Amino acid sequence: MSPHEARRTLRVLWWLQLAVAVLPVWLFPSARFNLGMHTELVSLLFFVLALCLLFLNAKPFQRFKQAVIAIGAARETEAEAAAWQRLMHIRLQALWYGCIPAWSAALAKVLGLEMPVVMLLTLASPVLFWLYRTPRQLS
Repeated sequence: MSPHEARRTLRVLWWLQLAVAVLPVWLFPSARFNLGMHTELVSLLFFVLALCLLFLNAKPFQRFKQAVIAIGAARETEAEAAAWQRLMHIRLQALWYGCIPAWSAALAKVLGLEMPVVMLLTLASPVLFWLYRTPRQLS
């Protein structure tokens, strides 16, 4: 696989994974459960817990960085195709971890939590996805 083909495949997979992450927030119904007067407290606790889940991305991001460095070292060699395949595999796994904030937002929406919690958690996933973009220096 040439670097151009690999980058194109990574780009398409990135957009598909982003759709998988964010679409449940818009597709799930709102406020299926009534939390009554405790909505603000539950919203705050849920938001803090979901933000703590962002730290699950630390190890996948380290593996992603190492895979990108490995591609840079394997440029113009026979090991380059295998390095691109490894990067695709590692990034796909890492993007699943990047989906966690948006899926938490979908759960918050179903629970009837406040909309700022839903929107902030939804926006956290594209920010994480932005970290996993393929560097231009590899083209």
